[in-house]
Amino acid sequence: MIELTSFTETDFDLLISWIDSKELLIQIAGHQMIYPVTNAQLEHYLQEENSFAFNVVDTASNKIIGHAQIQLVDEVTCKLDKVLIGDKSNRGKGLGQQLMDALLKLSFERFNASKVELNVFDWNIAAIKAYEKTGFLFNHDKTMQFAVDGVTWTAVNMTIDKNTWLEKKSNI
Repeated sequence: MIELTSFTETDFDLLISWIDSKELLIQIAGHQMIYPVTNAQLEHYLQEENSFAFNVVDTASNKIIGHAQIQLVDEVTCKLDKVLIGDKSNRGKGLGQQLMDALLKLSFERFNASKVELNVFDWNIAAIKAYEKTGFLFNHDKTMQFAVDGVTWTAVNMTIDKNTWLEKKSNI
């Protein structure tokens, strides 16, 4: 199981150690940060208005295994961003699904959102499948293009509304 705890300056070095390439940084943050990530960038990130950054903690080991952010877009919408299971050995174990569940619970219950959205690159099939299992649907009207080393990456938007989340939650 996982839980979310506040991301603070004491966690900077661990997050920086996981972001080992420009491509991974773009994958989780778009062009919001520049590789290599620095403490100064993370200090600025922590000061963003209407933004909440979290550590993802494995409750069995009490070890930080990932990172995520919830941004309050407006009165009814939250955006999930910078979602990362840090250590590659922890990927593919269903932790991303648990993380989505925890982020949605916070978004809908604590922040009282009626809609949650995220962006994901169209080639990131594992993430897309995890998001779809949680109830996210594609918003085909909202895409973005990124040039990465001469290759075009397409980010697609996915959304889930509170009613869909409640239905999924009650079926578990």
